[in-house]
Amino acid sequence: MAAQALVSSPLTASMEAAASRQMMLGSRAFTRRNPFVVKAASTPPVKQGGDRQLWFASKQSLSYLDGSLPGDFGFDPLGLSDPEGAGGFIEPKWLAYGEVINGRFAMLGAAGAIAPEILGKAGLIPAETALPWFQTGVIPPAGTYSYWADPFTLFVFEIALMGFAEHRRYQDWAKPGSMSKQYFLGLEKYLGGSGDPAYPGGPFFNPLGFGKDEKSLKELKLKEIKNGRLAMLAVLGYFIQGLFTGVGPFQNLLDHLADPVNNNILTSLKFH
Repeated sequence: MAAQALVSSPLTASMEAAASRQMMLGSRAFTRRNPFVVKAASTPPVKQGGDRQLWFASKQSLSYLDGSLPGDFGFDPLGLSDPEGAGGFIEPKWLAYGEVINGRFAMLGAAGAIAPEILGKAGLIPAETALPWFQTGVIPPAGTYSYWADPFTLFVFEIALMGFAEHRRYQDWAKPGSMSKQYFLGLEKYLGGSGDPAYPGGPFFNPLGFGKDEKSLKELKLKEIKNGRLAMLAVLGYFIQGLFTGVGPFQNLLDHLADPVNNNILTSLKFH
């Protein structure tokens, strides 16, 4: 009777409940979502929060892509931006920052690569300078141009200048505002930035004062990242077009418009 009373006492029941809770917590501690499982939706884009479109988003991607980044549509099928997933070997903040910077370089590159062709066709620059991008020395076997120095010297010179600029840019990313504390020909006071390395602002990086209010700034950031992504694809297209057609992108466009049947992606599948 005494043993039965002990087993059925409130103290024993509370001890059993505590042990059960401890087991449940222990099992949760060893439970972790699989970072390699990504279930992308194939449905049309839907709205989240009234103004956010989602493109092939998954429950996993939406757990870390909360819409705070410009151009965030929940699309991350490889989990590259997941701090706990397969892409965690690179810091997600660095990936987002790198996309903005590479998008800006791509916009400059896409415009600069096709501009000589367009200006040459318009008769605004001499024919000897109206060269396709791959014949300007960037790919020596495809052709080069007689610059003030040989291609090797130019390459080393560009590496030195870009290396210096990229080093300072990385320093600002690692410690925002640090460039204002390093001497730079008396211009350091203009290099303090805004606290966000991707959008430093100031008289050098935003001389026209775009994005004076939060709403317009958000819209400009979205437009920039969209155009940057498009430009990165365009640069990739330039490389593929040059490889298969042997002419520049603007000439490709003119040939296609003149004869779409015989000048298209299917008829151009041959190496040059």
